[in-house]
Amino acid sequence: MPSLVSWKSVQAVVISLLLLTTLSLECGPGRGSGRRRRPRKLTPLVFKQHVPNVSENTIGASGLPDGPIRRKDSKFKDLVVNRNSDIYFKDEEGTGADRIMSQRCKDKLNMLAVSVSNQWPGVKLRVVEAWDEDGTHSKDSLHYEGRAVDITTSDKDSSKYGMLARLAVEAGFDWVYYESRNHIHCSVKSDSSVAIKIGGCFPSSGTVATPTGVKTMGELFVGEEVLSVNGAGQHVFSEIFAFLDRNERERALFYTISTDSGREVTLTPKHLIYVADGNSSDLSVSVRYAEDVREGHHLLLADSDVTDDVTNGRITLSRVTGIKARTEVGVYAPLTAHGSVVVDGIAVSCYAYINDADLAHFVFAPMRGLHALYSYLPWLDGRVRTNTTERVSGIHVYAKLLYDFASLFMSRNTLYVP
Repeated sequence: MPSLVSWKSVQAVVISLLLLTTLSLECGPGRGSGRRRRPRKLTPLVFKQHVPNVSENTIGASGLPDGPIRRKDSKFKDLVVNRNSDIYFKDEEGTGADRIMSQRCKDKLNMLAVSVSNQWPGVKLRVVEAWDEDGTHSKDSLHYEGRAVDITTSDKDSSKYGMLARLAVEAGFDWVYYESRNHIHCSVKSDSSVAIKIGGCFPSSGTVATPTGVKTMGELFVGEEVLSVNGAGQHVFSEIFAFLDRNERERALFYTISTDSGREVTLTPKHLIYVADGNSSDLSVSVRYAEDVREGHHLLLADSDVTDDVTNGRITLSRVTGIKARTEVGVYAPLTAHGSVVVDGIAVSCYAYINDADLAHFVFAPMRGLHALYSYLPWLDGRVRTNTTERVSGIHVYAKLLYDFASLFMSRNTLYVP
């Protein structure tokens, strides 16, 4: 049994790590458990309608402005560049400003781009205006902070704009306004004031190997063992002792990464995955976000017959041949004792919360310690932990606690996130 330290010491370590580490959050808070809803018919917005039906700068929408961001400001480093090839950026200024936006705005825009291509094959999402550095909008416009975009479809067909606005609502923009006959206005909350999403996830269709056979993510329970990879690159069965997030009704953006082996894995953009560069000839790998994987990189294939000795499995490399984005309903983030899991035959980290798999594994050490304690005090397991036969929905309380600590300091402007 690992040595015990005081809970206050653990809290201090965790808070310190959060303050010194870049946060990257994905897969949103759940809306509760229940039966899967039937697809509902989407109703286009009408001219001058906005959703929600409150002012843009209220708490129920995108919130108050934080103030303009200029290139020379330190906050400019918080903005990101959107290089999504499935989006057409007008960029009439010729400065690339229409590609510059907040992280939350980028995430919602990328999700909307997928919906647009699905709704109208051959048509792309078009961004007319994003971050504004020229002072062309009203005084408190969120364009000055990279929190707003004006959009159309690439074919400039105004008959599509009502549905485009509805798709933007479905994509998760915090305020959508059918503002003009020429464009739709969308905006988001500040990255520092919103739970931007926590944990990395897989879709319900993702498969894992268990000692009793293959199961999908949606079929897994806490307490089950799934095929994993340890620090030495060996195959092991590792117990799922928690779900960092689990919600069969949540819609999220997923990347499907295909390899020349014919295997592919689907996961959220900020989920960590093991990758070897194209020139690698051994198993020296790094971890990176799924959205940063490129064709020519290599993923780790975990080949093992689970009916035999799992330790005889081999790790091989397979070149990435394609990457596609799509939205799906259902998010699942199992956390194993080893911090890794083999999904659809490809080795993946369990983490996305911190851009460092080893550090993330350390941050979640208190959860593993408590889990180990159950084996010594079995009566405590029944009192403290939810029955393993229940599929609990939503974000795990410890993961949410980590985010609450981080967001508290961010909202007080004491945390700089590069």
